[in-house]
Amino acid sequence: MSEPPPVEAPDPEAVARVRAMAERRLSPEEFEAYVHAPMSDAEREEILASIAWFMRRYPTPGERLAAARRAYAQWARGMPPAQPTR
Repeated sequence: MSEPPPVEAPDPEAVARVRAMAERRLSPEEFEAYVHAPMSDAEREEILASIAWFMRRYPTPGERLAAARRAYAQWARGMPPAQPTR
């Protein structure tokens, strides 16, 4: 299997826009609407299939915790450094 091509880092402005969207505070009304939005049957099936796969792939609690720690470490390595807030 060949090495995948390198991924070009997004420009700092794009990172800042995405970070601002991800970290914004929701109004109480927006939060309630999001939390109480109904889940579709397709979403539910996809979630249950993902859980079933994960439980088969990592059958013990220790294996699941180790997998989560590896995934978090991989994610954290790929994140751009946080910009200081004013």
